[in-house]
Amino acid sequence: MKKFASLIFLLFSVVIATYPFAWMFLSSFKTNDEIYQPTLFLPADYKWDAFISLFNASYLPFLRIFSNSLILSFGQAFLATLISAGAGFYLAKYKFRGRGLVVFLAIFLVLIPKQTLAVPTFDWISWLGWRGSLFSLLLPGAVSGIGVLFFLQVFRRFPQEWIDLARIEGMSPFRTYISLLPLVFPGLMTFFFLHFVLSFQEHLLPLLLLNDENMTLPLALATLKDSSHRIPESVGMAAATLSLLPILIMFSLVFGKMKTALREVTLS
Repeated sequence: MKKFASLIFLLFSVVIATYPFAWMFLSSFKTNDEIYQPTLFLPADYKWDAFISLFNASYLPFLRIFSNSLILSFGQAFLATLISAGAGFYLAKYKFRGRGLVVFLAIFLVLIPKQTLAVPTFDWISWLGWRGSLFSLLLPGAVSGIGVLFFLQVFRRFPQEWIDLARIEGMSPFRTYISLLPLVFPGLMTFFFLHFVLSFQEHLLPLLLLNDENMTLPLALATLKDSSHRIPESVGMAAATLSLLPILIMFSLVFGKMKTALREVTLS
């Protein structure tokens, strides 16, 4: 009886969690009139008109905006993974003056609200002359305090004797780091995916730093919602549905690696 109750609770939780996504997906095949009928969950007729209108809309260059989001998300995730993994490795396996300060700064970046750094980031990006371009978001997105702490924990599980042996054999810290990367591949993929999702959904910094030509998908949808071009609800649902595809594809590819990485981090 207890197991049956747990199963019912689990199924109920799954329904509650997936209902908004199911409604969004099905609404992309409805007409606007059908969307406003609260009793109609399934569309009367599955139509692709919303997707066709989305790609043909002159006020919303969807392919360009979608590619901007993908380029920024992949670029930020790659740089953040590379930098965070290197910093975490060096902090975990090498002692140097100021090590505690670096760890403190990483914790500080995690605790401080991201909104408080928006204005300073805007100032120095403008000073560098990068404002308006996609490149203006790559460097701010490459810094991750939680990534440094994550990889600090990941590399701690390796015996210190491995590092000492590599030093005796004349291997530099960078070469030692490169040789250990295949062993932490699940952790690399996990952090890459999580940072990709956060970058893909970012709204504040793109709003401050990008121009209209380089705007990302979340920013474009939010901007057009309040502009003179009113997006039909079905077209908005189609855009939101397509925006989930990269995240779902990435999740399906790294799900097994995520379980392995999180298990290693919690047990190390």
